Amino acid sequence: MSPSIESPQILSLNDLKITLPQDVYNHLATQYSALDETNNNSSSSNRTSSHVNKILESMKTSPADTCCRVNLIQSSVEEIVDELKKHMSTIIDSQNHDYTVQCHTTLRDLVIIRSNTVMDDAMVSYYHCSIPPNPNNTNNLFPNWPNRISKGWPMSHRAVIVDRFCGEAVLRGANVFVRGILSADAGIRADEEIALYADLPGPNSKSIPRGLLLEGYAGTCVFLGIGRSHCKRSEYFARTTGLGVTVMRTAGPSSQPSLNSILDGKMMLQNLPSVCVAHALDPQPGEAILDMCCAPGGKTTHVASLMKNEGLIVACDKSRKKMVVARDFFRSMGASCIVPLALDSTKSLLEVEEGGGGESWKSPQNVIDSASDGAKDDGLLDAKGFYANSFDRILLDPPCSALGLRPKLLVDTQSPKQLSKFAEYQRRFVRNAV
Repeated sequence: MSPSIESPQILSLNDLKITLPQDVYNHLATQYSALDETNNNSSSSNRTSSHVNKILESMKTSPADTCCRVNLIQSSVEEIVDELKKHMSTIIDSQNHDYTVQCHTTLRDLVIIRSNTVMDDAMVSYYHCSIPPNPNNTNNLFPNWPNRISKGWPMSHRAVIVDRFCGEAVLRGANVFVRGILSADAGIRADEEIALYADLPGPNSKSIPRGLLLEGYAGTCVFLGIGRSHCKRSEYFARTTGLGVTVMRTAGPSSQPSLNSILDGKMMLQNLPSVCVAHALDPQPGEAILDMCCAPGGKTTHVASLMKNEGLIVACDKSRKKMVVARDFFRSMGASCIVPLALDSTKSLLEVEEGGGGESWKSPQNVIDSASDGAKDDGLLDAKGFYANSFDRILLDPPCSALGLRPKLLVDTQSPKQLSKFAEYQRRFVRNAV
């Protein structure tokens, strides 16, 4: 190896600390302190800091439950529960995990998969390890790379590094697809057990050229667990789609089952807060609903499901590319009541011309019926906007910082100004919505 290559920094999940720039930390702490009903004293300040620190520590762990939202247009809760129980019984899990499949007690279209497994010594070890356990150093695949162990890489397994977003998905139970793989050891074969790592880029770090040999990696990464390679190394980087690694054991404290492509169209994985949104909206069959920021469309199809696919849902996003993808997703979910539009909903309020010489008020259905086909021939209609008081209900989930999503291996918010920009952008949506 080239002597100029620096040694990587390889962390365990336990060692990984989610950090924020100090001014961002102070900004969040100020928001939480405002919720403290006690006097603003040192005790309150300590409680606030402790609360923020607990949130940061929790960011790297997955929720304990996997939430499966049933698409009532194409399935039923009973069918999904039955199919998930069958699937869970077929999972070959080296940790002997015990899962329960059950209906949510309040949300009628939500099925919960809960792990009942208590972390044993082996699972605790993975959380605290930066390499797979190799008792007594019995397995050495690299006799000609003696300083590999001093670099921090395992001697017992070849290693694969994925991007941060792929790594976060792995901790939620996902397998690794080839597009998420950045770097890998030479010589990886199909069906070989490998060690998985996620790259953690710094604010000034250079991007990793996809296909980099592991010996050339000098960044910071975190150990995710072990998996079984679905193909040989060259195929990781020659292909643009397809499965790369089947995850066998993760280092996270909670074990999430892999549900890739399970019951597509009949259910979808959603976080619990996201599922609550459509229930709070309480849409009724036959109503006209506006989703002002719909992409990628999970909440939109949930609204359609609760409406029994009866009525009209106008789904907007200013990105035409996103809406073409969303359109295909709506079709796969059988949600024919959704009309996708590439429309900036902050600029979509139409004014009624006074004096009788201009446009008169139209219902959303009338606007859709009179809309022309888009100039780009992608199946999206060309509608300029809608009139005030024309929708029965409006769903608004505007762009945000996503700080509440977990697991997170890295937070890339750099300043309070970034957070403030989200707030101002959200106000523009709210002003138009009301």
